[in-house]
Amino acid sequence: MVLTAIKKYPNQISMAFKRFPLASAMAFFTFIALVTNTEFARIGNNHFTRLFLWLAIYPIAALLIALATSLVQESRKSRSFRPQAIAGGAWFLLSIALVACSSIDDDPFYFGCTITLIYLIATFAVFFGPFWKQPNENGFWNFLQKNIKSAIIAVLVSAILLGALEGFVFGFAELFDSDPGEMIYFYIFYFCASVIAPILYFSGVPSIDECLEEKPALNKFASSTIRFLFIPVLAIGILLFYAYIVKFIVLWDMPDEGTASAFVSGFIIYLLALITAMHPMRLSTEQTTEKKLLKIFPAACIPLIILMSIDVMHIFIQESLSPEIIWVITINIYFYIIIAILLKEKIQRKSRYIAIVFCALFFVTTISPLNAHNIADLAGMKIIENEPAQQSSTVTKPAEKDTTEKFDSFEADISHSEIISFIIPEGAKEVAILDHYFDKSEFEYRGDTITFRITLSEDDENDADSSAAKPSTADSAKTKSNVYSFFTTKQELNDSLESIATDHAAIGIKELHTSQWSEKGRSLRIKGLLFTE
Repeated sequence: MVLTAIKKYPNQISMAFKRFPLASAMAFFTFIALVTNTEFARIGNNHFTRLFLWLAIYPIAALLIALATSLVQESRKSRSFRPQAIAGGAWFLLSIALVACSSIDDDPFYFGCTITLIYLIATFAVFFGPFWKQPNENGFWNFLQKNIKSAIIAVLVSAILLGALEGFVFGFAELFDSDPGEMIYFYIFYFCASVIAPILYFSGVPSIDECLEEKPALNKFASSTIRFLFIPVLAIGILLFYAYIVKFIVLWDMPDEGTASAFVSGFIIYLLALITAMHPMRLSTEQTTEKKLLKIFPAACIPLIILMSIDVMHIFIQESLSPEIIWVITINIYFYIIIAILLKEKIQRKSRYIAIVFCALFFVTTISPLNAHNIADLAGMKIIENEPAQQSSTVTKPAEKDTTEKFDSFEADISHSEIISFIIPEGAKEVAILDHYFDKSEFEYRGDTITFRITLSEDDENDADSSAAKPSTADSAKTKSNVYSFFTTKQELNDSLESIATDHAAIGIKELHTSQWSEKGRSLRIKGLLFTE
């Protein structure tokens, strides 16, 4: 039987080229792009940076778009080349525009998010596009199941071929005492990963008609695994979360910030994957236990998402509003939407709407004008603007007036977002991630000089937040801590300072924002790395 399957491969591969000619061509172009970028990186050629960036982002997305377009045309029984030309041409022009408008001096975050969103939409289009007009998810489920099988086989065969080819080259080099160089092994890997694996995958992609005609069904192994393994794991997990919720209500005790959110996020993803796999059980005319659980599980997870909301509120109260917190809030909202979609019986194509909402929220929080970074910056500016008024309202002694009078204000905003590594100072033994809003007691302006200090507990020298590493007053007697004092000048800040050093410590600056708008009104935030001896 295995031999019969192997004999079919040449014909299947030939059919893959006929079904997906442009996608197959893009697989070879991806290999060429990988080799080109590697070769120019080896010789240190930076004159064509934008070309290399384009070669890095264009081919794989073009492959996915071509594959999705071919599948949509297959579902509509269309053989016109126009849709491929329009879709491929649109991405070609858009990719050039994105690279041309980008700058290596700009923050690459928005560029990366834009490319990620395009890749997500192209991937979703492969699975949802051919079945967009179908009234249910039967075809989509069959297509997804067969594609997963095809992808696994393609990866395994490609891995075996990769090992065989590299073993052959290594053996040849040893037998003939030659040195082909290490790069040949990279290029063999590129070829297997970018050409062999996609072509083998294409050869196993099922036809759309086959997926529509076949009734969704699980084999005995899959049914038994879901019934006796995955469902019990989900049920036990929900019970454990409920036990923790009772503990939280009784003791009002939350774990470390973000722990509950992380566990709930993983659990909801597991729930979503399991419910998708159980789609054939939903179609059963019998009122089986599994069919009842499909209705119970989403509702049972609502308290878990509420627990995540409480955890998010706890983080928000303890820390200032940051892009990371906004993203966690968005994920929490997304989970509420997922549960609502799963519980709504009238929604027949649930997976489609879950994917659409995900892409929409991703766009809003990362790329749109209302993205998380802009909201966090706006909130920070509001705090700074309101601070002088708050200070003046608390002043009761005449001698302490003047906080809102005209003042020779100062502001510096440094961003080195393009830096991906820092030079480790000589003698440095420890490093901590620094992201800290300084209290007014921690820094001051003295003429043209700004001085500040960082207190770091020895027990937490590798903590991700310097503020978290600061011992409280009550614990200061028990916890030994080190205080590092730094100073710099306004001129250095205006010159986009990259690092600040002092005795036994140094700061590699990723971002720095400081301002002084009155004699007592001032702010300072630093993001980067703190190196200590």
